[in-house]
Amino acid sequence: MHKIITLSSWVLITLLFLQPGVAHKGAIEGMRIFTTALLPYLLPYLVITQMFIRSQNTFLKTQNKFKLYINIFLLSAIGGFPSGAAIISSLKEMGTLNNRNASWLLAICHAPSPMFVIGFVGINIFQAEISGLKLLIIIHVVNFLFLLVFIILSPAIQMNVETTKLSSSPFQESIKETSQILLLIGTTVVFFTTVSIIVFESIKEILPSISPLLLVFVASFFEMTGGISLAGEILSGKAMLPVIVALIIAFSGISIHMQIIVLAQKAGISIRKYLLFRILHVILIPTIFYFVA
Repeated sequence: MHKIITLSSWVLITLLFLQPGVAHKGAIEGMRIFTTALLPYLLPYLVITQMFIRSQNTFLKTQNKFKLYINIFLLSAIGGFPSGAAIISSLKEMGTLNNRNASWLLAICHAPSPMFVIGFVGINIFQAEISGLKLLIIIHVVNFLFLLVFIILSPAIQMNVETTKLSSSPFQESIKETSQILLLIGTTVVFFTTVSIIVFESIKEILPSISPLLLVFVASFFEMTGGISLAGEILSGKAMLPVIVALIIAFSGISIHMQIIVLAQKAGISIRKYLLFRILHVILIPTIFYFVA
């Protein structure tokens, strides 16, 4: 694994050296995506939810596993990724969730925000708001079914023994936690957008006749939003566009995975189930959407 990382690093360093202009273009595009598409929505939501879960509200302070897990699912569904992972990791650190519960919820409560799917994907990419709504419903129905199975089979709630003290200043702590989360998100988005554009432009130069569809997958592999935008440009009007976009969202992109993995590791949450469920999403979401759309 270390050899792969080392080799990849040297390849990227070489590409950065050979294409400084492209790297600059990628960094600017990453900053644009973060500041215009992510920050305005994530900032207020993260502050509010972080303050909410620190207020010892009965919404999240219950031994009833149905109530607790469904409430966490609802908060994650409203915020979208990586807000759901931020909530779960915070609850794990506070002692509301133990290692096992947090690991399962991290895997299950993974979905894009409603604003992104209905607004950006539905209206801008599909040119049909209803199509974006259908895709969002499919994602949440699949996740909710997994959640119900988990709730039914899971044992009674056992809070983490290493619980933290009640917060004396929920707002101040929520601001501090949100700033760290946003720094993580911003860094990964800018970095992987830059890498995506560098690799994208390099492949086009080396293989000028490469299939546009392969270029879409290259861009989407690193950063989801940029990949969806490219898919909308290259595949506009084609019947395969909805399924390709559903596949991109189901995979989510390395940028989002790294955000969630870092948040999980910070709280000591296993990511094995998370990785397994991403494979299941890639198989289920596009397949169901193909028949429904």
